[in-house]
Amino acid sequence: MTEILTRAVKEAVIIVIIVVIVAMVVNRARDEGIPLIADAETFRVQTNAEFLVAGDARAYFDDGSGIFLDAREERLFAAEHIEGALNVPSTGGGVDEMAYMVPADPVLICYSAESTEREAGVIADKLLELGFTRVYVLHGGLEAWKAEGLPTVKESE
Repeated sequence: MTEILTRAVKEAVIIVIIVVIVAMVVNRARDEGIPLIADAETFRVQTNAEFLVAGDARAYFDDGSGIFLDAREERLFAAEHIEGALNVPSTGGGVDEMAYMVPADPVLICYSAESTEREAGVIADKLLELGFTRVYVLHGGLEAWKAEGLPTVKESE
């Protein structure tokens, strides 16, 4: 009985290996096949807003013409954020409320943490839907800002 079971398991493993190899070959041969290794563009935050690097965003910070919007949750914002930024979490209705508080045709720069940059993209898209035209996402988020040595406010300050 053990020999029969062992043989059946071996045959099942061989069948699975053959099926996987055939599936990979067919997938590779098809034009619309799924890539096994995705390129970096696949992981890019999907948003209609343009991206700014920290160095370019700094110009808006320095001359006071940019409004920075932190899309992270309140406790993370409280712990550290870009100096002068407003907290507009992507999970709340803060975008609609904030829209009434900003001047006409502002430069809006949305950011979050680098690992959650998608949150900034969500806020940016909501702002574009509301009719704002100069909306950007800070590429690399708060980490990129700090890497440039730009000012932040921490909870202990």
